Amino acid sequence: MSRFLGVLGACGMATGVASAGIITTAAPNNGSGGVFLQLTPATDPLEVTSFDVPFAGAVGGAALVEVWVRSGPYAGFTASNVGWTLHETVSATAAGTLVFAPVVLTTPLPIPMGTTSIYLHGITTGQGLRYTGTTAAPPVTTWSNADVTLFSNISRTGAVPFAGTQFTPRTFSGNVNYNVIPAPGSLALLAAGGLLAARRRR
Repeated sequence: MSRFLGVLGACGMATGVASAGIITTAAPNNGSGGVFLQLTPATDPLEVTSFDVPFAGAVGGAALVEVWVRSGPYAGFTASNVGWTLHETVSATAAGTLVFAPVVLTTPLPIPMGTTSIYLHGITTGQGLRYTGTTAAPPVTTWSNADVTLFSNISRTGAVPFAGTQFTPRTFSGNVNYNVIPAPGSLALLAAGGLLAARRRR
């Protein structure tokens, strides 16, 4: 057992957090309000630790962002907070209309296997979130890496979540920062592989 735990520790798995990751979408080109996105993990659950987003107001301005979450897709749930949970309200400092500013969560947001919807809305007047969508061609709405797929195509304007005018296609602009949380089976397989390699070296 001690050898098994040693392999886990050597692989950085003793805490159950495999690695930090990031997924980046398009640069902003309009908007001031909030935007919806969906995260679907590829093989293991995630926890979102922060977002990097552009704000509409002056550089250095204070901004509050509400972070809403629901299990499943957001289609049909963009005009009301019914079916949503307010995860937390985060304080941020605007970095400009084209520069991403960190929105750091006090409590990481769990993203289990399946699809989880997130709604980020800037509730400080004049410091809404910017997004992208007013281009000649329809914007890209789906991004993927080895850990997760991100989908986004709806925004709302103004400083009141679920209110204002809804626009589509409008997509999340920025970064989603997360940790991969290995499922128990993944940890066991990794540890078994490491133990086998250790035996072969001996």
